[in-house]
Amino acid sequence: MREPDGGKTAILAEAGGIPGTDPALRRGTQAWTEWLIPGVGTTLGEITLLAAACSPYQQIEIGESAHFGRIFRLDGRVMSTEADAWIQHELMVAPMAATHGAPRSALVVGGGDGGSAFELLRIPTMREVVVAELDGEVVRLAREWLRGIHQGALDEPGDPRLSLAIGEGLGLMEAFARAGRQFDLIVYDLTEADDGSPAAALFSPHGLQTARRCLAPGGAMSLHLGPPLHRPETARRLLARLRHVFRHVAPLTTFVPAYGALWGIALASDALDIAAQPADKIAARLQQWQLEHKLRAYHAYLHPALFVHPRHVQAIFDSGSRPA
Repeated sequence: MREPDGGKTAILAEAGGIPGTDPALRRGTQAWTEWLIPGVGTTLGEITLLAAACSPYQQIEIGESAHFGRIFRLDGRVMSTEADAWIQHELMVAPMAATHGAPRSALVVGGGDGGSAFELLRIPTMREVVVAELDGEVVRLAREWLRGIHQGALDEPGDPRLSLAIGEGLGLMEAFARAGRQFDLIVYDLTEADDGSPAAALFSPHGLQTARRCLAPGGAMSLHLGPPLHRPETARRLLARLRHVFRHVAPLTTFVPAYGALWGIALASDALDIAAQPADKIAARLQQWQLEHKLRAYHAYLHPALFVHPRHVQAIFDSGSRPA
């Protein structure tokens, strides 16, 4: 793995006696607030900062709290925590994998914490998982501090099915597309699609078209929509772009406690109508894979319910019907 130069990590394992640090650090805890919209936010308190790095791309922080365990934050946004990362990672992987039936290859764009890779490697038909992460410093810190999220998926030496590609995600996908390299599943495990985000280009019409070119026949992809009730325009825009590219687009919602909001995820495919899969078919697949008792959020009889929404949420999703 190549790690970019210029990242400097500060290890703060001991809280106190650290010269030149903020008094809150010397006391050993911080409160991290993330604004969903102006005036509405989520605060995680009593956090001990374990490690911080300013890479060439972003500010990376690893914290820990009694309630959430290890917490991974990029540029002031909580990406994942030990307490609940499995919710989003399972729902970004398992529904489309079980619908596909026999995925053999997967591409994770982003996902440097390793949580999505872990979920993909649990699928017994899987033969190859590529994690295309912009920032090698994220992977390095995740290996050291976030094993509770990646569950060993990032260990060295690790699962031979896993490979890392460090670099800009859209450029890597364009190279894969030019080479004719395709994957059964693609997971966009990325920072949100805001303008100015390092990941913004991946959510553009060109970025989504490039992802489609990297999908094998019968493949599917997943991505974050963000909090639809707080940022409905983001959800509408992304769904409109997906519907312009893919035949089947299925938004689902869940609640991730660390995010403090109803959270949207979209599954998209040309061939697979993921939302229409019957529960008994999903149950048979999970039993065949011996995952029915290992998954903590997803199960066969949740599958059809994931795609049924209250009317006010469905109205947001239905309004994202025009390309943007």
